[in-house]
Amino acid sequence: MKKIFFAIALISLSTFVQAAPPVTEKVLKIFQAIFPDVQNAKWYENENHYEVYFDKDDMKCRIRYDFDGKVMSTIRYYSEKSLPPFLRLKVSQKHPGKKIFGVTELNTDSELTYNIVLEDDKNWYHVSADAIGQLATTEKFKKAAN
Repeated sequence: MKKIFFAIALISLSTFVQAAPPVTEKVLKIFQAIFPDVQNAKWYENENHYEVYFDKDDMKCRIRYDFDGKVMSTIRYYSEKSLPPFLRLKVSQKHPGKKIFGVTELNTDSELTYNIVLEDDKNWYHVSADAIGQLATTEKFKKAAN
């Protein structure tokens, strides 16, 4: 009987420990003020910052906060439909016939960049873009033969 109670207590304790995010109340309140509807946010503590992962409006999001609650960077992963129209037009003009597979958007205090993955029948292309539409192809990979 003692073993059963011990096992239940251990499971309850591990559930409680996992349920509490490794983040200060101050940072949690800052996050919840901006994203009150986000469910299932996953928090991680690193050496010099907190990171939170969550889904919002068909996007996967990641935010890094310093320990005082200041945003260090945001990263969003999304599809072509969420890429700003200006950039979609720039990409389609510079890379006709290629489909946008996915976008990674990085925003910091000093920059806003987009890493765009394009594809055609034979290749994958990695294109970097800035907020004003300057594009550069950074990598090209051949697709594996089926």
